[in-house]
Amino acid sequence: MFSSLSGWVLSIAGVISLSVIVELILPEGQLNKYIRGIFSFIIMLVIIAPLPSLVGKNFSFSDISLNEHYELQEDYIYQMNVYKTEALQNDLQRQIKEHGYENVTVSVSSENYSTSFNIKAIYVELSNLVITSEAEHTNILDIEKEILKIILAHAKVDEAEVHFER
Repeated sequence: MFSSLSGWVLSIAGVISLSVIVELILPEGQLNKYIRGIFSFIIMLVIIAPLPSLVGKNFSFSDISLNEHYELQEDYIYQMNVYKTEALQNDLQRQIKEHGYENVTVSVSSENYSTSFNIKAIYVELSNLVITSEAEHTNILDIEKEILKIILAHAKVDEAEVHFER
């Protein structure tokens, strides 16, 4: 196998060397452009020439181990879902604050190892709630309803998955 590989590399080097020598000998002009194009094509043929023989041998994709790549992919999926969860939490807290309710903590529980971003539950902590002048409601039940509308508008969840804690 090593001899065939070294022969392949030597043939590539030989064709490239020959093309450089011919380019130095030929004068500038149209003929030089055509000769360069022909040698570029020949170099490509020499580079891809061993590929059919490699594929022709008993090549099987099952011989390739993908375990290491799979673990890396799981880490990537996990990290992306964590970023999405944090971004959703921050966005919901910002939206709630814009409606006049401060110190509201939103916690999103999601399936971090799933290939799609699935929210299991959203918890809204209202024990430190501060109602500002921009708020429409002062009744806690009306506030919960308004916050629920905000969450449902920004997150793909069912109403039953949103839990309020006072």
